[in-house]
Amino acid sequence: MFDWRTRQKVKRLVAEQGLVLLNHRDPERRAIMQRIAKVKRETDLGIDYIEGLQLTMAVERTRKVPGELAEVGVYRGGSAKLILLASDGRPLHLFDTFQGIPAVEAIDAPHFKPGAWKGSLEQVQSYLAGHDNLHFHVGFFPDTAGPIADTRFAFVNLDVDTHQSTKDALNVFYPRMSPGGVILSHDYGWAEGVKKAFDDFFADKPEPVLRLSGSQCLVVKVAAG
Repeated sequence: MFDWRTRQKVKRLVAEQGLVLLNHRDPERRAIMQRIAKVKRETDLGIDYIEGLQLTMAVERTRKVPGELAEVGVYRGGSAKLILLASDGRPLHLFDTFQGIPAVEAIDAPHFKPGAWKGSLEQVQSYLAGHDNLHFHVGFFPDTAGPIADTRFAFVNLDVDTHQSTKDALNVFYPRMSPGGVILSHDYGWAEGVKKAFDDFFADKPEPVLRLSGSQCLVVKVAAG
């Protein structure tokens, strides 16, 4: 075990690199980190530990908000597993082409290409087997959004990578969020297309876009409609 002076040096070195030290003395946080580590061993989880922690806590904190749960951009099911483990059993809607990223614009091209981040529907279904209230919507979003036209949501996780897909998801889900509901998105911190889609969409709305640690952002719906 490091002595106090060594621990302080390590903390300073980490801070200088712009990284985040997590407080593992918090039993709740430590349990979540262990859960994320298990999922990382089981499948290719496309988010890091701090992002997994923020995803888990966002789902847990929306338990008191009426509505169902959704994820657009499922990949191999790792983040969906974290949502299921943090939820209270309400329905989870999973949207993905399972063919990878469908298309990219110029703003997306530096980071993404069509077909990237392709997951297998069968693999995800097998990985999430045993969990109830799962609804798979396979195909191009928002063409697959018809079944949720009259559904209210408490939590939505977006991991769609590109500008147009992010715009489409916000247009579909924002009007369907319950007051207090959370939209969480990956890639806001570094993918220009995702950031532009969020910033443009919420420019004339009351909700601020909150940038989190890692590359995520979060929006809390303040009013119905």
